[in-house]
Amino acid sequence: MKKFLKTSIIFSLLSVFAFSSAYAEVGDGDLLSKPKRIFEFGVDSDTVFANSSFGLQDFLKKNLVIDLQKIAKDMPKDGFSLGFHNKETVFTNLNVSSRFRFGIFTEVEANSHFNISKDLFDLLADGLRVGESKTVDATGYADVFFNMGASFQTIINNYGVKITPTYFVPLVYVPKTKASASITTTENGLIKGEAEANVDIYTAVNMHDFMEDKKTIDNLDLNASRILSNGGFDLSLELERNWFHNFNAGLYTRIPVLPGKLNYKMSTRVWANFYEANVLGYLDNTESHTSDHGHDDFTYSEETHKAYRPLRLGLNATYMPFGNWLKIQPQVGFAVRNPYSSDSIFYMEYALDLRLSLLWRIFNFNVGTAYQNQVFQHRAGFSLNFRAVEILAQASLCGTNLPASFKRDGYGAFVGVRMGF
Repeated sequence: MKKFLKTSIIFSLLSVFAFSSAYAEVGDGDLLSKPKRIFEFGVDSDTVFANSSFGLQDFLKKNLVIDLQKIAKDMPKDGFSLGFHNKETVFTNLNVSSRFRFGIFTEVEANSHFNISKDLFDLLADGLRVGESKTVDATGYADVFFNMGASFQTIINNYGVKITPTYFVPLVYVPKTKASASITTTENGLIKGEAEANVDIYTAVNMHDFMEDKKTIDNLDLNASRILSNGGFDLSLELERNWFHNFNAGLYTRIPVLPGKLNYKMSTRVWANFYEANVLGYLDNTESHTSDHGHDDFTYSEETHKAYRPLRLGLNATYMPFGNWLKIQPQVGFAVRNPYSSDSIFYMEYALDLRLSLLWRIFNFNVGTAYQNQVFQHRAGFSLNFRAVEILAQASLCGTNLPASFKRDGYGAFVGVRMGF
């Protein structure tokens, strides 16, 4: 357990400082179908990275031209944003019958989001008038959780029921952080720019030795039992019923009950400044300027912070117009990140997937579109199910807004393996 916990913390740090899939989300429905295997062991890996404005095709050009005015014109009203989501899951399921299914799982889940206001790109495109001042804002947040839980699924009075209690341990949490920048010009040719942000990072372990003494994760004194004892609890519930011929529908929810706790805090101030005293000096090579950037030394303290996984609530359905070999699955709902707190974030969610199964469900295909984890996705995947072994793969085009998701401004990938009988 200690070695696994160290591996989880390494992954957590990489995920936070780096700035989904239909198979892995709570509420994917289909609770009334027969299980594929009596016993199965599986591993899933799901990653999504997206932004609002730029794709690989914008940079992989022989002659790269940066048109600041076009970039500012095309920039969304809410500015430039980055989104990241990753989930690594290991699970075991025992399906005695349609009325008794039991599973256990462990997973590491990471999320982050970053946004810069459109003011920055307008400033780069249009510049400043003499005597004018402008400001630019940026926000960001991130979290990493280690989750473990169990699920029980049955059928009661024609309702498919799935209950999933989850014990989650927050490993890293960066609350919503705001950075502000300002730039000013004067009639004397002075240009002055300043930016700063106070950044707080809450962690499950004291990061002083790792950051200051350059110790590796393997050399840190990690108390696994103490870290795991700081976990929280939430409860997921899914219901589904057949309402008429070949149409099933129900609801799903995840309710945070108890918060997880992080007992350590590291803080710093990130800053940058620019000073140009003689901008007209560019005409005769007499200009001079100074600039600097960096961050203050980190400070470390013991301070408890409470964290929840997102609250979720919604409706889903499964329509089988021609039988089990073709399924149409819509879903709509909402989520609240950081529930029960002043920096909570509300957003809607939706998904629409079409699943096709051929030759006794050996060959399976899916296409769909969704907005989940604050990322738009257009996805396509397949699976090969030979009963003893099932292999799943899916690729997604993604974006933090809907137009960007059609322009290849982000990508997602899901792979999974199940083995059993």
